[in-house]
Amino acid sequence: MSTPRALVPRVDYRRLATQQGRIEGRLDLDHLDRVAAQTIDASAGASPVMVDLEFREDAQRRVHVEGDISTTLRLECQRCLNAFDHPMNVAVSGVVVGDDDAAANVPREYEPVLADGDMLDVHALVADELLLALPSVARCSRPECTAQYVDHDMPRRDEQYDERRNNPFAVLNQLKRDD
Repeated sequence: MSTPRALVPRVDYRRLATQQGRIEGRLDLDHLDRVAAQTIDASAGASPVMVDLEFREDAQRRVHVEGDISTTLRLECQRCLNAFDHPMNVAVSGVVVGDDDAAANVPREYEPVLADGDMLDVHALVADELLLALPSVARCSRPECTAQYVDHDMPRRDEQYDERRNNPFAVLNQLKRDD
């Protein structure tokens, strides 16, 4: 098995689409500054980002980009603050557009992918997709972190007392018992 070649930074997306072209390769995390900033120690043993994107043109001459991005990122658990490996496999399904007006006309099932003129910044596309797929709160799979959070220092609430105190019909219930 041969090692995948490095991913090109920019492509002429229209030409690739007319030829139903495909780009695939690997990208080191140090080329994706925004993603590396979200990880812990991106340089030490970071898994490369594997990219496989296919370009095609539809009947309306819109350029579609579809494919997969996969990697494993080292994140910090927000509960125990330990580092853990988070595997990611992101599906890409978008329509390449040149400006915000064209992005507004993209069908709902696709994401608009903003290009710079005739060139698409592939590295920026990969970074955007990975950032969107990151969990909002990173948690490792240790049992202490996956269990329901309970703060043992807080006093327990007496739910029956709360119900009696907050029930506006408690007085009526008392009058009914007195009859």
